[in-house]
Amino acid sequence: MNKFVLLIVTFFSFYQLFAQQADSDLLLTIDGKKIPKEEFIRLYTKNKTNITTGEVTSVPDYLELFINFQLKVLEAEKLGYDTLSSFINELKGYREQLARPYLIDKESNDLIIKEAYERMLLEVRASHILVEVFPDALPDDTLFAYDKALAIRTRIINGEPFEYVAKGASDDKSVKYNGGDLGYFTVFEMVYPFENAVYQMNIGDISMPVRTQFGYHIIKKTDSRKSNGQVKVAHIMLLTPQGIVPSDEQRKKEQINELYHRLKKGEDFIELAKQFSEDRGSSRNGGDLPWFGVGRMVPEFEKAAFELKLNGDISLPVKTSFGWHIIKRIDRKEIGTFAEMEAELKFKAGKDQRIEIARTALINKLKNENGFKIKSSNIPYYYDINDNKLLITQKYLDPNYKHNDTLIIYQNKVVREKDFITYLHRFVDQSELRPDIYKKAFDQFIENIILDTENQNLEKKYPEFKYTIKEYHDGILYFEITDDQVWSRATGDSVGISKYYNEHKENYLWDEKFDGSVYYCSNEKVFKKVSKLVNKYNFGTKVKNDDLLKKFNSENNEQLKIVTSVFGKGENENIDFYAWKLGQSGNNNYVLVKGKLIPKQQKTLDEAKGQVISDYQTFIESEWTNELRNKYKVEINQSILSKIK
Repeated sequence: MNKFVLLIVTFFSFYQLFAQQADSDLLLTIDGKKIPKEEFIRLYTKNKTNITTGEVTSVPDYLELFINFQLKVLEAEKLGYDTLSSFINELKGYREQLARPYLIDKESNDLIIKEAYERMLLEVRASHILVEVFPDALPDDTLFAYDKALAIRTRIINGEPFEYVAKGASDDKSVKYNGGDLGYFTVFEMVYPFENAVYQMNIGDISMPVRTQFGYHIIKKTDSRKSNGQVKVAHIMLLTPQGIVPSDEQRKKEQINELYHRLKKGEDFIELAKQFSEDRGSSRNGGDLPWFGVGRMVPEFEKAAFELKLNGDISLPVKTSFGWHIIKRIDRKEIGTFAEMEAELKFKAGKDQRIEIARTALINKLKNENGFKIKSSNIPYYYDINDNKLLITQKYLDPNYKHNDTLIIYQNKVVREKDFITYLHRFVDQSELRPDIYKKAFDQFIENIILDTENQNLEKKYPEFKYTIKEYHDGILYFEITDDQVWSRATGDSVGISKYYNEHKENYLWDEKFDGSVYYCSNEKVFKKVSKLVNKYNFGTKVKNDDLLKKFNSENNEQLKIVTSVFGKGENENIDFYAWKLGQSGNNNYVLVKGKLIPKQQKTLDEAKGQVISDYQTFIESEWTNELRNKYKVEINQSILSKIK
């Protein structure tokens, strides 16, 4: 459905932009709905030129399309389509998507996107040691993990080798294989706090503990280089799982070497991948893998893929933790310009932790703009300086307390303590109401108040957002009612389809065809001999095309080629010329055509069904439109219309 909605939205964008203007500017009134001239002018200016043909639609013709659309939207509203849950949910989904860019700070988001692009141009390499701690860990556990990370860092600063410390202290299970070395990576390939730390470090630096959702990291930056871009490859893989017996390991090695030699002798990579590769995900596609950049594959595979110099080059067998691979380079590309990458970067940033920066910036801006105030004495938590602890405010622990006091004022509206209590009980497990959970819930509560208020005000604050939502609203209604009244109705009406076909049979004919053969002769001598034979009275009975091919062709010498078919106009230039006198004959002068014209023939209903249904839908829609024209009064201000060009 979406593509139909978008087509309609594009065609009828900025619908009802100027509905409140003075009556002197009215172009149309439809069943009491007033439509000003500016609305039509904006639409007409935008859509009057056909982007395919360059043809310009006249003002009267476009006005008819515009009126028909509005009549159908009006009818849908009269019938209550806009009250259906399916409509409400679909429009809500579109609105949520359209609102997202408005619920972040644009200036901050632009900086984030530019930062991401600059980082995309570099690949960094780092090692890390992880001290695991969960995001919702108790404060004491979090402090313990932090102190442990600091102690590990001290050991490294005092001279112990990073890899040695990592193998003994890191909670990252891959440390046993890589000593903490993460290899090269680039933007969006690590969680944002980790990525941010590495890109801000100098080579050789040892970081302070960096907190992510996984815990605390001690990071050592080991290298930085210009981006290698992306590469597209195919591979043949033979699996060597952990615990494979040595004899099977040797057999796989011998098999991969044999496949490599077969490829070097010219055998088809795709066919060998389909037959032998044990990567089920790619083998069916000839080993083809998606584009990838640094950090996406295991290091050995990545290194071999990027070392291939030319498209079509094939690597020596490569051993990774998964097995043996032969890699074929298909293509390679550098990082695009910022303009080329901007849309992709925005999409990725929108799903990444870094979007919180832009969201927080908007929240702070809205607080300043809308008089955000918080009554500090009623905040549900406080920090006890003496005990160095975060505590819950006592009255929030009292089940009998009414909580009617003011907690927040925002946009001159009062939010009370009980509003937070309701939020807390709705979204937080009561068994987990620790001080840190209270604080986290309260911060989220404030964020929700501000963003929800902003979301509710988008139509008032941003006219272009309001217009776009209206376009989607009308587009969905138009599609739904037209589907019910025309498209689905026509498709399911077998009696109506049959009746329409019988009344319009003359519209469903097979075009004139030519049934015959085209003889391509290598020279004049062969042409004369072939002409003489095909024009004999017994050709086609005693002498046939196969006989001619045997007579004039040998294994090493083809003097005659014959193409036999039922040809339509435009399918063969020689048939077009000899049968219908269209265009010119082919470049080869020694061409002979033999056959007969097949006149136009009636199509059966089954043969013409697709075209019949399409025509029947057009017929039904025309009838329905006429009904709406008679049902609703349409008034056109001819004086205003005459001034529109």
